[in-house]
Amino acid sequence: MAPARERFVECADLRLRVVEEGVEGATAVVLLHGFPDSLRVWDGVAARLRERFWVVRVDLPGAGGSGRPPAREGFRIARVVRDLMVVVRQFRQPVHLVGHDWGSVIGWGAVAEEPSSFLSFTSLSGPDLGHVRDWVARHRWHPLAVLNLVRKSWYIAGFLLPALPELLWRVPEVRRRLGAHHRELVNGLELYRANIGRGAVARRVSVPVHQIALADDPYVSRRHLEAAEPWVSDLTRTPLVAGHWAPRTHPAQVSRLIEDFIDGRRRRRVVVVTGAGGGIGRATAVRFAREGALVVALDVDLAAARRTADETGGHAYALDVTDSAAAREVARLVEERHGVPDVVVADAGAGPAGSSPSTSEEDWREVLNADLWGVVRLWRAFAPYLVERAQGGHLVVTASAAAGRFRTSGLPAYSTTRAAVLMLAQSLAAELKPHGIRVSSICPGVVDTAGAVTRFAGDEEQTSLRKKVRSRGLGPDEVADQVFRAVERETAAARAARRVPPRLARLIERVANPT
Repeated sequence: MAPARERFVECADLRLRVVEEGVEGATAVVLLHGFPDSLRVWDGVAARLRERFWVVRVDLPGAGGSGRPPAREGFRIARVVRDLMVVVRQFRQPVHLVGHDWGSVIGWGAVAEEPSSFLSFTSLSGPDLGHVRDWVARHRWHPLAVLNLVRKSWYIAGFLLPALPELLWRVPEVRRRLGAHHRELVNGLELYRANIGRGAVARRVSVPVHQIALADDPYVSRRHLEAAEPWVSDLTRTPLVAGHWAPRTHPAQVSRLIEDFIDGRRRRRVVVVTGAGGGIGRATAVRFAREGALVVALDVDLAAARRTADETGGHAYALDVTDSAAAREVARLVEERHGVPDVVVADAGAGPAGSSPSTSEEDWREVLNADLWGVVRLWRAFAPYLVERAQGGHLVVTASAAAGRFRTSGLPAYSTTRAAVLMLAQSLAAELKPHGIRVSSICPGVVDTAGAVTRFAGDEEQTSLRKKVRSRGLGPDEVADQVFRAVERETAAARAARRVPPRLARLIERVANPT
């Protein structure tokens, strides 16, 4: 692997600084920075990509070690693209292009102008100005939508004012907060003044494009990204829970997403389901597989999990949710072999039904260990992978409308654990929200499956209780639809039981528990 080396490329009226490193002879990946950065913003990303690629970082005109154009016209997108192509053509073969902020805006112009010079384009926080202008024109009869898009760019109006921004850049505290040098701040303003309001025209892009959608970006919204959809024939969008300067703050995640796109790994959604050998778990696995997901079926009964995997075209692993070490090992294997899951459905667990006197201390331990601790173990095993990936995700836990919210006779242990699982889901939802990970609790009431209750506590047959449990349930397919809808809507659906007024709750209790 060749160490980093600096060189300068002579353009028409300025020199561009280029830093190259990595595997000589490998395909080149060209990285373009934005405002008010220099090529140093890519340090962390380049350090990872250089293990496989020839990494080329370019200082844009007026930034870092590159010269400043003698006139404002030298900052026009078309002119910067022309200078960039001087660098790109030196490789005499197509390259992969990655741009952030204004580097992405310029990247759009380059791939539209000379598509044959590029293998792919990855865009972060920099939409094509022509695409955005077209989006605004198409939505002109929806002023609120246009306003929501424009308000993200409120700062641009200030940048267009004469002299005032330059005075602001002289304040050391401002420069410190922005993490930028005075030269990049002053020269970078010319990108805005030379291009904003100049009647950008939307152009079609035939190069495969990858938009990394930064969830916490205060400057670029989902609408900015969607503006490209009518104009790009091959468009992929991947979420990343990070702010505007993701190349600096999340270099590992950004470089991984770049590599995945370059390698053509446009992965299927990975869904992990516990208790997938039957009942709700199996129905949930089938539902997600029908929508194209790669299902990983987990169950204490490996043969049952394999039957579900065969039916869904997925994979099966044995997992006893009462075993913490086993949960961690399964999570490691899933991440290693199939990738970090996008959805984890915690459905495993069962326990004895029976009156409080007939429910022994051992019965209580069994249901707490499986139904409550099983969810805790599962999430503790998978959570580190989802948080580190920084692409969000979804945890779905199965609680119970009746047992989690209403008083029920004959199910003291089950009711207690389901209420605890419901509160656990609410706590996790608040804790994991900053990571973009959503948590849904599904509260379906009694479900008519063979595994609705594993056994009945006590020595007696308890025929009436058994009939009650078996005769009042939803089908597992209906619950699986609730799980799928909760994930698709990106909301904690089916939590209605928490919001039921007390009087209505007591009425439902009387219906559910007739004397």
